[in-house]
This record gives sequence, C-alpha cells and structure tokens, in this order.
Amino acid sequence: MAATAMAQALNAALRDSLDADERVVVFGEDVGRLGGVFRVTDGLADAFGDRRCFDTPVCEAGIAGLAVGMAMAGFRPVVEMQFDAFAYPAFEQIASHVAKTRNRTRGALALPLVIRVPYGGGIGGVEHHSDSSEAYYAHTAGLKVVTPATVADAYSLLREAVEDPDPVVFLEPKRHYWSKDDVELPVRTEPFGAATVRRAGRDATLVAYGPSVAVALAAAREAEAEGLDVEVLDLRTLVPLDDRALTASVRRTGRCLVVHEAQGFAGVGAEIAARVQERCFEALRAPVLRVTGLDIPYPPPLLESAHLPDVGRVLDGLRRLLPGRRTSGGHRDQRVARTAEPVPSDRTFSLPDLGEGLTEAEVLDWKVAVGDTVTHDQVVVEVETAKSVVTLPSPFAGTVTARHCEAGEIVQVGAALLSVGEKTARASSELGSGAVLTGYGTRGPQRSPLPAAREGEDRQTLLSPALSGTRIPMDATAEKFLRSHRDSPAVTIWADADATELLAARATFGTGLLPLLARCTLAALAAFPELNARIDTDRADIVRMPQVHLGFAAQTAHGQAVPVVRDAARLPFVGLAGELRRLTDLARRGTLPTEHRTGATFTLNNYGVFDVDGATPLLNHPQAAMLGVGRVTDRPWAVDGRLEIRKVVHLSLTFDHRVCDGGTASGFLRHVVDGVTAPGPS
Repeated sequence: MAATAMAQALNAALRDSLDADERVVVFGEDVGRLGGVFRVTDGLADAFGDRRCFDTPVCEAGIAGLAVGMAMAGFRPVVEMQFDAFAYPAFEQIASHVAKTRNRTRGALALPLVIRVPYGGGIGGVEHHSDSSEAYYAHTAGLKVVTPATVADAYSLLREAVEDPDPVVFLEPKRHYWSKDDVELPVRTEPFGAATVRRAGRDATLVAYGPSVAVALAAAREAEAEGLDVEVLDLRTLVPLDDRALTASVRRTGRCLVVHEAQGFAGVGAEIAARVQERCFEALRAPVLRVTGLDIPYPPPLLESAHLPDVGRVLDGLRRLLPGRRTSGGHRDQRVARTAEPVPSDRTFSLPDLGEGLTEAEVLDWKVAVGDTVTHDQVVVEVETAKSVVTLPSPFAGTVTARHCEAGEIVQVGAALLSVGEKTARASSELGSGAVLTGYGTRGPQRSPLPAAREGEDRQTLLSPALSGTRIPMDATAEKFLRSHRDSPAVTIWADADATELLAARATFGTGLLPLLARCTLAALAAFPELNARIDTDRADIVRMPQVHLGFAAQTAHGQAVPVVRDAARLPFVGLAGELRRLTDLARRGTLPTEHRTGATFTLNNYGVFDVDGATPLLNHPQAAMLGVGRVTDRPWAVDGRLEIRKVVHLSLTFDHRVCDGGTASGFLRHVVDGVTAPGPS
C-alpha cells in the first residue's frame, strides 16, 4: 500500500464522485484554477472542465445560495468554504434554506449538497482561519455533520456525503491534511452514524472526533506508561450521533472524558456529557469530564498552543478520572533514549507544530550531542517537512541529557526530540525561551556555538579550527536566497546571439558594453511588460510595476554589488550610460546611496566577468525575472550560408513562471537577441 495524505484522499473522493455522477459539480473560491488553498481540488478543473469544477466570486452567501438552487435543479453541488470562519457570512443561507428546504417542502425537495469546511487549529492561522465551528452546524436541525480523523474515513465519508440525499456539512481537520496512512483507494469504511473504537481499553473512554482523535490516541499511549488502559472512541459523525457505541463504551469502562478543540461552553462535548449522564448514570464511577479549547475568541498564532487541548491536558483529565492510578511521576516522555536516559529533573523538547497541517518531519542533522551545554534559542536540530527544511532552537538552557531520535528518522509532531537537564536550565533563566515556534521555525536563524561531535570524534578537537574547519556566519543574503529558491517556481531559458555588431557599436556610441545591453533589456521590457513585475504572496497577486528600476551586477573589491538605476526606461541612452558609470563607481567606493541599493524591478546580470558562459541564477526576490549575459567568445557561426568566426554571447532569462507563460518569456528573450545582433541607432 502507498502512503496517502488526507488531502490526497479527499481529492480522490471528489475525482471519483465527479467521474461516477455527471450531476456532481464542485465550486467555491479558488477551487478551480488554483486547486484550492490546500490543493484538495488540484487537477479537477483540468480533468472535468470548468463547467464541473469552477471558481466563484468571494461571496460565501452567494456560494451557498447557488448550491441551494443547483441542488433544487437536480445537481449535486460540492462547495468549499475556504476557511472555517469564512463560512459565517453564509450561515443565514445554511440555517434558513440549506437545512430547512426538505422540511419546508414536506419532503418534496431533497437537497443533496455538501459544504466542505477546512476547520480547526494547529496551522498557526491568523484571525478567521482557525475556528472550530462544529457546534453551530450540529445545533442546526436538518444538517448532517461529518468530520473524519483518518485518511480512509476522509475518502469514504466524503464519497458518502456526495451520495447522500440530504445536505452535509463536511468538516475537514486542516492540521491533518498532510497526515499519511497506508491506504489503498478507493476504500469504504463505516457509514454515517457509526462511531468506531480506535483503541480498546478498560479504565476510561476518551471520546473525540476530527483533529482531536490524534491527540486522544497520543494521550492514551502516554497513559499506558502510567498503568492506565484507555479506550479511544472516534465519533466520525456528529449528526447523526452514534449513541449506541458511545453508551456501550462508557458502560464498559465506567468513565468518560470528552476532547475537542472548540470552546467548552455549549460545545458538542456538553451534549455528549449530557447524553452519557442520562444513559449511563448507574455505570459511571466518576463524573464526565471535558478537555476543550478555552472560552475565548480564537487566539493569535503565538498563543494557539495554550488554547488547543494537548496530550498533557488530556492526561491531567485522565488522572482526575482515575486518582491514585498513576505509576510514574508527571507527564513526561517515557521512551528510552538511544544515547542516555533522561533523569526526572529533565525538560523534554518535543517536535513543535510546524504549521499548515504538517504532522511529521524527518530529522536531517543534529547540531548538539549528549553532554553538550545549550543556551536558549540555540539551534539544536535541523528537520525537513513536506514544505521546507527547518532549524529548531532549544526552548531550554542547560546540558543535553538525551537525544530521542537520530538522523534519518521520521518524527511525529509532539514526539520527544531531546532532553535538557532542568537544574542547569533554571540556573540560566527561569523564563524559558525567547523564541516562539510558529509556522516554520522561530523569529530568526541562530547559530550553534559548537557543533555536535560525530561518531568516533573527540569533542575537544572541535575547539580547534585547524581540525574542524573555520565556522563563518552566513550573511543576510543567505535567507533571501533560500526564500527565492523555496517560493519562486523559476524557469530558465537561453539562446546564443551573434554579438559582433554589438561590440562594434561600442566605438560608434563611445560607450561600454553594459549600456548597450541595458538598452536592449529596456526595449524588451517595453515590449513585454509582464516581466517587470513582482509577486504579492500575501494576496496571491501579480503586481506589474509602472516604472523599470533596473538592477545590474557590478564587481567590486568586496564582491558583487547590484546598484539600481531608478526609472531607467525614461533615461535617454547617454543619460543611461552616465548613470551606469556613476553608480558603478559609487559601488566600488562603498558609497552607494540606499535608494540605489534596493527597489529593483528587474536585474541585468553579467556572468562574463567571471569568464563563464552562463548560469541558472536565483531570482532576486521579490523580482520576477533576471537577464543573464555570459562571456563573449569566438565561435563558428553561419552567416548568409557561409561559416565565419564571430563574437558570440550566451543570453539567459530566468523568470517566475507565475507571471507569464513560456511564449511571453521566449518573446522577451528573442527581442533581446535581436537587439544584440543588430543594435540600431540610439
């Protein structure tokens, strides 16, 4: 079986539903061309056309209203509310029409539609991006409410939702979009209204659903080390609710703890507690307890971990249910370390939530070894997620007493990474780390003062640069290069050009080669303005710039600089040549003004000074394109049907594929080639 992510399973369910029933249509904000914010609808528009999978305006009430009308007309719409709290503008439609039409028409009109809602926390989302809104829908009579916790359920329950004659609110735990299981699709699991026992136990029942099931299972495993045998019941559907499975489990164990992310007051957990109390009172050996989110508006990302139920809070709830049953002290990872056994005073640093629903990471490289002294925010390990490579700083200071995994291992979020001696940590600081892990890593890159000793290497030899090499801090451009490589889908195309006439034009115009190349570049940008652009990633917009601020490579005694000619397209050729000379001179003297060091909209890069033919550069973020010029060499060249030795230059264009297609990019490069081959009068 192949490892399949939940997002892939949902995509497969939609694809199979569209293929099985021509009445099924998928629509919502960005679900077509983009493939959805979380790529759940990726490829559906290409496979089924924009009449079966299409984008809508940013109007949630309109999306829901359109779904109602299409369902009445015989279609089976599947709509996406881009994030949980974005659905609130559509709630009047959902409560008044989606939920009521079947009853209002006395069953004459069924309403077979699905409202997909990415919901819940754990991705470090900002306001309106991380609500747990299930209680609103569960309280609205006429709706079925479904939330999968596994990859298999994600596929099966969504297929069933599309086939159901009634409206279904399908809540997708966004933090688990990238969770993977070994599942062979297609698969069918239990139907609506059937809960399932994810882990059998005798001492207590943990009731959970959606994103909280993984937390409940992790807590049950931890509780086993304390002598507690805990059953985990996954409800799967909130409406209809499986009362039979719920009461049967609680009657077996005599204790019940409900876990969910939404706030506790009037939440789904309150309804479950009431039902258990009503149906299992004589079997209960302790009050029904709940572990929930706090009764507050959803907090900002930096406070998210304090709001969401975690393993520690669930374990505390179990200990309240089962007092006197603990066999080990405190909540602590009990696994045996490979390199040392942590002592009771240790603090354990676990893999944090790295954002965007990522649930695991591969350990690439340890920066510390057992016995090393670490400081607050010192980078201790480098890991790789499905999105990027991340360096993780220690939230504690002290001595490393254990590493709980080694390079090459896949580690789940929440699993222990290393332990730090608590006594030393407290002596250093009582306040803990100043860095907060949210999204990808911390506030900024940190360097370890001393690398970890490799196997067979005396750690003391690492103190000598002669033995271990010189450690040089990276400058500020390193992060910019990383961001460009990670965030820009860059493509490079190239062509050779006969530069014989261009070299001859230097004498004609009384100037160097750079102004002539800059003139060719500006002429091509006038013809193809799509490449004078930047990407606004926050708003997912392409911004075409009204002026051309031309950056160009200038070699100095301190390395390469990139001065910027402001509003270059408006300068006459003589003025352009003069400005290029002036800025080059200032750069070499180290006196280049700030306004000529930043703000470039396009870069002209000259590799010829390095005596190389070309390169595939990284874009200068946030620019969208860069023209590269290699060295000019003597090469055989066909001229009017005869072979001559000509001066030939290699030209390349690297561009962000989001701003234009290959035809536009090729047109730009050909325009430059034409300008190089036949330079006209200035």
